[in-house]
Amino acid sequence: MREKRSERGATILESLMCILLLCMIFFGLMQIFQWSMAQMLTEYSSFYSAKAQSLGYSRAIVERASRIAITGASGEDVSAIPTVAPFTQSNLATAAEEYMSYGRYGSRSINFEYWEPDNVTSDTPIIDINYPDTGGSTINSRVMVKNMPLLTENISWLFGGATEANPSGEASTFNHASLYLENN
Repeated sequence: MREKRSERGATILESLMCILLLCMIFFGLMQIFQWSMAQMLTEYSSFYSAKAQSLGYSRAIVERASRIAITGASGEDVSAIPTVAPFTQSNLATAAEEYMSYGRYGSRSINFEYWEPDNVTSDTPIIDINYPDTGGSTINSRVMVKNMPLLTENISWLFGGATEANPSGEASTFNHASLYLENN
């Protein structure tokens, strides 16, 4: 009878260890998924930035187009009137259209956590949009989310101690504006 009782305790301990291992794997996969989505969105945003610049849009429109494309990795909505659930296509399209038209100064004052943070320190997550004006036949664009926090910083020591990621994307395209605009 005593042997069965000690086996029960061992079974419970083994089950808890397996559950702990599965949770670690699950949260590790969530971290990888979050980082890969941010990486994909930065590449998409850099493409949009290069495309807008190659068509001759102003710097303000290029930055707005890039920010709209990276909205999914931009942190929380800290707008004056946040877009709330349920997120319908018309709600999000209206917010994006208003931002492209008026920037941060529309009726909603659209802003996200990483776009233009109020108190910037060396650890503050921020989206860096870089598109140097080379004046040549090629347009280059680079978008990076600096200091993007990982999903679960409290258990990051289990995965090597990383507490932030810096996903970035680059794109280049032909400068179409040089063909039809006089200033380029």
